[in-house]
Parts: sequence; C-alpha cells; structure tokens
Amino acid sequence: MRVLITGGSSDIGRSIARRRLALGDEVVVTASSEQSLEETLARYRAEGLEVRGVVLDLAAPAASEPALARLLEQGLQGLVLNAWTRRPPLYRFHELPQEALEADVTANLMGNLWLLRRVLPSMVEARWGRIVFISSISTVNGAGRYGAYVLCKSALEGLMRNLAVDYGAFNVLSNTVRLGIFKTERTKKYWSRQRYVERMSAVIPQGEFGSPEHVGEVLDPLLSAHAYTNGAVLDVTGGLPMFRMEGVLRP
Repeated sequence: MRVLITGGSSDIGRSIARRRLALGDEVVVTASSEQSLEETLARYRAEGLEVRGVVLDLAAPAASEPALARLLEQGLQGLVLNAWTRRPPLYRFHELPQEALEADVTANLMGNLWLLRRVLPSMVEARWGRIVFISSISTVNGAGRYGAYVLCKSALEGLMRNLAVDYGAFNVLSNTVRLGIFKTERTKKYWSRQRYVERMSAVIPQGEFGSPEHVGEVLDPLLSAHAYTNGAVLDVTGGLPMFRMEGVLRP
C-alpha cells in the first residue's frame, strides 16, 4: 500500500515510516519546507531507507495542492496524521495571545482538516482507505498551559469518530492513537532532567517513558487491509492516565 505520513522528520514519524517500509509499503513523508524536506530525505537515505517526499506546510497547505494531486492520482491507501507545529508559549488559556492561538488553530486544526478533505474523496472512489491520527493522552487528563494544543488534538479526535461513521461503509477506516510521555527530540527539555524522569517514571504504570520505537508496530492492525477496527482510540502510554500510587506517595 502507499502511505502518506505527515511530519516525516519527527522521531515518531520516522519510527512509523521504518515499520511501513519493513512491511513492504511505499512511504511518502511530508516536511514543512523544501529545505526541511531535503534534510529529511537525506536522513532517511543515511539509514538506507528509500522514501518519497512532499512539502506540506500546515499553516499554508494549499501551496501543496499540485504535489498532492499527483500523489492522489497514483492512489493513496493510508494517511497518518502525525505532523504538528511547535506548540505556542506556555500560558494559561486566557493569557495566550490571540495571534498565537489563531496561528495554532490555523495550522494544526485547519491544516489537517484541509488535508483530510483533499484525501477522502479519492479514498471513497477507490473504496479503500486507512486514516490514523496521532493524538495525545493530554486530551483525556489535560496538560498545564497546553490549552491550544489540547483544543486542536481533541477536536481532531472527535472528527475521527465522525469520519468512522460517515466513511466506514466505503472501507475507509479512521482511528486514533494516543501517545503518552515519549522521549523525543521535542520533549528533550523535559526528559533531560533527571528529577523529572524519576518522578514521572514512578507514576507511569509501566515504569518508564516511551520511545519512538514503541509506536511503529502499533499501527499495523489499523492500516491492515483486513482491519475491522473503526473509530477506535488506542492508548500507547505505558498505562497512563492510570498511575501507580506509590509513585504519588514517594517522598
């Protein structure tokens, strides 16, 4: 199958791409600029991996229309919505500047909606499609000063359930994967602090942070041609938001 993975330069995106390539899929990844795409593809080649690339800036997705149209003409069976712009400054919601909120919603919500609306018709016509949204456990338990982030993630989670209803009869299945606390480049400022790692690991039921390698195989049944999973949410969190009481009570 041919799979489009947005945010192909991220640690999570590369983990998913490696797994799909290992299964024999044709993988197309996105990056937000020509320069970023060149760097991303070079990184894959350095690992001996052959992927194709498309520029997709979520803040201005219409510029990618010609490249996406060519991809859809070839046929696209899988779509993994993994890309996300940098989170805005950490403010309580009422303190977040209006322009920062609007920029976040424009890119991360409206940008992904634009892509879905472009991809869905071709999947309906082919009567074959698998869509997976990479979300966050913060949509369930909240996250301090991440209001815009949780807002957009939660909205897309709700939409995925609606897509499951509207498009399931066309063999276009839509599911969500919620991630917990992962050691990625984006979260390094947190997990590089030993005290933070110790305290959070003590609470996580599995007792450790996730790594990008935990994600790739999780999508196998959701992208399968024989899938009977639609509108589901799969938590890949080490057990969160459940927690170990001894981790809370430790001095």
